[in-house]
Amino acid sequence: MSKFTLSATITLALGTMFIAGCATKNYVKKSITPVDQKVDQVDQASQKRDSSQVADINKTNQALDDTDKKLSATDEIAKTADGTAKGAMAKGNQNSKEINDLRGVIANIDDYKPAGDATVVHFAVNKYILTKDEKAKLDAMATQLGSQQRYFITVEGFTDQTGTAAINDQLSRSRADAVISYLVGSHDVPVYRIHMVGLGSQKLVDEGKGRKAREASRRVEVTLFTAKPLTMSAAGGN
Repeated sequence: MSKFTLSATITLALGTMFIAGCATKNYVKKSITPVDQKVDQVDQASQKRDSSQVADINKTNQALDDTDKKLSATDEIAKTADGTAKGAMAKGNQNSKEINDLRGVIANIDDYKPAGDATVVHFAVNKYILTKDEKAKLDAMATQLGSQQRYFITVEGFTDQTGTAAINDQLSRSRADAVISYLVGSHDVPVYRIHMVGLGSQKLVDEGKGRKAREASRRVEVTLFTAKPLTMSAAGGN
């Protein structure tokens, strides 16, 4: 074999190998590229699915948190309602007792007599504020109530003759209310045992128009009425 022939053979072999190598690379590239694209698609789909699952989990956790809050709120409402119901029941029982006591007073009103003279407290012009000295009078009267079983109190408010009838009527009621508020707030006198009326200038202590006469009429009269304790037979017992 001549050198030319050998050289041509080697060149042809190398060319064939180069072409074959290029063809192999192209084949591999064409084969791998779709696989890479598929892998990318799968990875993207997986990421979307994971994100969706994470979002669903977050939503579920939020819903659970909201449910827990609602259950806690419902439990608090239930506790409050239970406490309110018990309070209302206790208050209802107390009211029933007070109503029965009041019915007893009304049914036996003729049994009640004034327990001494009325306690009289006075007020400044156009005022319905109790002074320290007037409160002391009410304190002394209230000490009598602890030993009483059957009693009620009348509170009558008055004014002097100055001013209009409408103003005097309102002022007399405000003075009576001030006395009642003090007796109830400071001495726990049951409201149902108190009977109030505002009489304006209808019952003047002194018909005169002088300062002393007007001072005497600006007042509230508090009268204690008592009755003898009921015996077992009078109360309907055996």
